Amino acid sequence: MSIIETALRRPASPGRIPQLLWIGWASISIILVYILFKVWGAFFIPWWFNTDEVVFYYEIIRQLRLQPTQTFFDIPGTPYMSLISLVTVFWWATERVFRLTTAVNPADFAFDNIQQVFTLMRSITFGCYLLAVGLAYSVFRRASGVIVGTVAAVLMCTLPIHVQYSHFVRTESLGLVLCLAAILAVLHPRTKGKWWTYLAAGALAGAAVGARFHFALVGLPVLLAIHFFRDRAIQSEEEIRAFPNKQLWIAGSVLAGFFVAGGTATLLLKVGVLHPNPLTHAMLLTTPAGPEQYPGAKQSIVKLWVLLGSASLVAFILHRHPAGRRLLGSILNSVTLALLLGFAGGFLLSHPTFLWRGEYQLRSIQFYSDWKDPNLEALGPFGRWWNVTRYYFTTALPEPWLEVLFLIGVMLILYRREPLSLAFLIGAVICFVAHPVTMKMWPHHIIPWLPFLCYVAAFPVGFAIDAATRRLRLPAIVCVFLVVIAALGFAVWPRISKADEYAKISRARTDQITEMDHWLDDHMPADSFLALGYYALNCDGFLKWIEQSGVSVPPHVKHCRDVEIWFLQRGTLDGKKGYVCVSKADIAFFRDDAERKDPGSTYNPFEDKRFEELAKFGDGFYELEVFKFDLRGSQRP
Repeated sequence: MSIIETALRRPASPGRIPQLLWIGWASISIILVYILFKVWGAFFIPWWFNTDEVVFYYEIIRQLRLQPTQTFFDIPGTPYMSLISLVTVFWWATERVFRLTTAVNPADFAFDNIQQVFTLMRSITFGCYLLAVGLAYSVFRRASGVIVGTVAAVLMCTLPIHVQYSHFVRTESLGLVLCLAAILAVLHPRTKGKWWTYLAAGALAGAAVGARFHFALVGLPVLLAIHFFRDRAIQSEEEIRAFPNKQLWIAGSVLAGFFVAGGTATLLLKVGVLHPNPLTHAMLLTTPAGPEQYPGAKQSIVKLWVLLGSASLVAFILHRHPAGRRLLGSILNSVTLALLLGFAGGFLLSHPTFLWRGEYQLRSIQFYSDWKDPNLEALGPFGRWWNVTRYYFTTALPEPWLEVLFLIGVMLILYRREPLSLAFLIGAVICFVAHPVTMKMWPHHIIPWLPFLCYVAAFPVGFAIDAATRRLRLPAIVCVFLVVIAALGFAVWPRISKADEYAKISRARTDQITEMDHWLDDHMPADSFLALGYYALNCDGFLKWIEQSGVSVPPHVKHCRDVEIWFLQRGTLDGKKGYVCVSKADIAFFRDDAERKDPGSTYNPFEDKRFEELAKFGDGFYELEVFKFDLRGSQRP
């Protein structure tokens, strides 16, 4: 008897009917193909349109030159850079074999084909976005059925900020792929329950942190929650005995001993018994420049070492006593050890450069420590948390009906107490406590937790349809599912229609800059001093940016005009005569922060009469203006 005949003869849960699985896949695929059609042109936008892309490019050039001297650690993105480097090497080698390139090494090849390399990077980012949506569907349908999986995947893939950050060079989509793949591994019937699965899942979650630090509070917490809520209750004695317990405990003890030693060294340094030395530099506790350099970052590292060292010491003490071992056993066991060891190893292997480039890691941490929102700082502790929570709640769930579904989903999950649903709810809730309450807020910060937020919002839909159609037969269930998909498509259509909004803005910006370049070529002497604001940076500006980062650019790639990159600082222009190109967006994004830290340190050409307006390009927020100035007699008081 066929599956369809069986389903026609007896009631079935709509979340478990195989036919619905393919309808769900088809529905998600149609939406994704349409989004790809909308954003396709973004892959070919001029390579110099976005700094976030250029920093990855020059770090990839370093890897292609076999230089382990990474300087960009803000994300940090090392696994993404390594992936692009490997693909570029294969691409270069293939063209060398068929004599399609004369580049003698992959780095020169990447400069010769700079636009194509950027298109490759954007394509891989979008490919990871597509894969992440597919993995989310697979994970959530296994947990709560096809309907929940379909609704969650559609909500996830259509959120405008998610689409925007997936069709140019970013690492969030790679981090999602790694975390969701880790979760799928522990849920899949062929791999779940095995010790190496937990080790590999932990390693994938750790590699996701190498893609973007936010994922430290995504993959591992959900994996641990799945174990404590579900796996620990269903694992058989045979499965537990199959774990290499002795080896895992030895490895765990070595790691804990390392943390205890690090925590002890940290405390000795703080009380003055231990002085700065190469070891404390490697531990990111000190730098050769002294305590004045990166003070906030060093304080964060101190807290981390003390926390890890204290927790490890407590574990050692508890393990010495029978009662303590029983208490410790409820938290630390073969599974959690495998997850933690895999996590540590995955992060270390995916982001090893920080071991010998720690100063740059501290610089990145200090940058985020100083990236404060004065409006949040003015509030009390609860007010800060509430404002941050409200911001990310409405960012991830921008429609009122979706916010209501999310709140209902929270209540239903808590009422039903299904193990996997509770684990995913924890993944969603962490979003609202992960963001520092005084740091500036950006909408893309919710992307790491977006799958779980969408799952919670989708849960009531699956619950309601499952209850309403439980006694229906297959044709009726399929019809109900198709109606739900149609209603969902109608509800998210406003999102989908905006999929290419950022691509249009970006294309308009690069067109404005190109028009500005032509005007400069026609009206400005080639030897004149030219300063470009961040939002006016062109090809010459970004090549200068790459060189300033310490990466040499082949002479044949450079254009003839020399430029200065200008973040509105007076020091760049004082004593000079020339031209500046700037946008009001530069004023909006950079001037307030600079003036707050150092009053009187910037120029505003739009208000300063010493700047003569010569030309305008484009319109709106990113409108570019060219000014002529003569500040040879100016000096900051």
